Amino acid sequence: MQQVKITVEVDGEVVDQVIEEVDGTLEQREEKIDALTRQLASRTLQASVDRVAVPRPLFRRKAGRSDTRDSKRER
Repeated sequence: MQQVKITVEVDGEVVDQVIEEVDGTLEQREEKIDALTRQLASRTLQASVDRVAVPRPLFRRKAGRSDTRDSKRER
């Protein structure tokens, strides 16, 4: 049996940590660790998105000479 510890930091702050006992054949251990990694990757992405300070529009278009404004569909 092995203890697997995966720690994720975003901007130097621990956002998630998994500690799990893994046993079985080499293939079973690999599958369990791979599943842990995928679960943690999803939570890490969410934590990273949650840390974005100010939401901003994805697309902007020019309103005048060099001014920009949020793009909205015109009806």
